[in-house]
Amino acid sequence: MYENNNASADNCLLSLSKINKSFPGVQALSDAKLNLRSGNVTALIGENGAGKSTIVKILTGIYQPDSGEIILNGTPVRFHSAFDALKMGITAIHQETVLFDELTVAENIFLGNAPTNRFGFIDLGKQLKKAAEILQSISANINPNALLKDLGIASRHLVAIARALSVDAKIVIMDEPTASLSFKEIQEIFVLVEKLKKQGKAILFISHKFDEIFQIANQFTVFRDGEFISEGNIKDTSQDELVSLMVGRSV
Repeated sequence: MYENNNASADNCLLSLSKINKSFPGVQALSDAKLNLRSGNVTALIGENGAGKSTIVKILTGIYQPDSGEIILNGTPVRFHSAFDALKMGITAIHQETVLFDELTVAENIFLGNAPTNRFGFIDLGKQLKKAAEILQSISANINPNALLKDLGIASRHLVAIARALSVDAKIVIMDEPTASLSFKEIQEIFVLVEKLKKQGKAILFISHKFDEIFQIANQFTVFRDGEFISEGNIKDTSQDELVSLMVGRSV
């Protein structure tokens, strides 16, 4: 097995090791590992069926591993639910984040997590204020009072990102975030990623597009058939090498 040790587990914000997960008749992950660092973008690379989706679901508390260790900020943790992962600062932006057309932007951002007043009711004023602050922090010129159905695809994507950042996220998972976006919109997403890096967040970036990976990522991790294959610095590798690691042979 090829492994680049330049990206060791030292000083990681989040480290997964020896992660195993099986389903009836399928070993989805076998001794998988993943390291995420503050202020860095790690590209998770692999073919369909490599185990990327399974590791994301473990990170977000949807699945629990059969065995293995998850270390967050130097402390062993277990995510028993998606709410557990969210409380610990792990959030995900998926290609198809569920949003609701008939709700406002602010309502979508804080759905299920709305600020409340001392009587336990949703504080609409605080919700609008906080939504505006989050949108401003990602340079999204969107009215928090606007109905989602009146927004274009790119703006909806920014609302999904704002929703993910409505919690105090330390780790942001971006799962195919540029699908269906134009070149200009993709560049805007990359500007946002740079802002998140400067805020010290660890970002897991999943994409099939190598040009995006080489533009935005600092590090890479390759999975193949549910196993960890390699990790390293993007500047020390090439597209041909990554493809060879993905498929297990020279291409």
